[in-house]
Amino acid sequence: MNIENTHRYDDIIDMPHHQSKRHRRMAMGQRASQFMPFAALAGYEDLLRETAKVRQRQVELGEDAQEALNA
Repeated sequence: MNIENTHRYDDIIDMPHHQSKRHRRMAMGQRASQFMPFAALAGYEDLLRETAKVRQRQVELGEDAQEALNA
């Protein structure tokens, strides 16, 4: 692969970024919400919620252990 320095964009590289006079700049949250329906990991949030639940194993004590705890 041959990389040549062509200088094709030298005329525009230092120009200021275009800003529309008709439309206000969109807030970052609004821009991000445009892509929410296209989430790459569908169901991932549900999986995280399920994993984050605290899980406790219920231990059944025998009569001797219950008597010891009660004492």
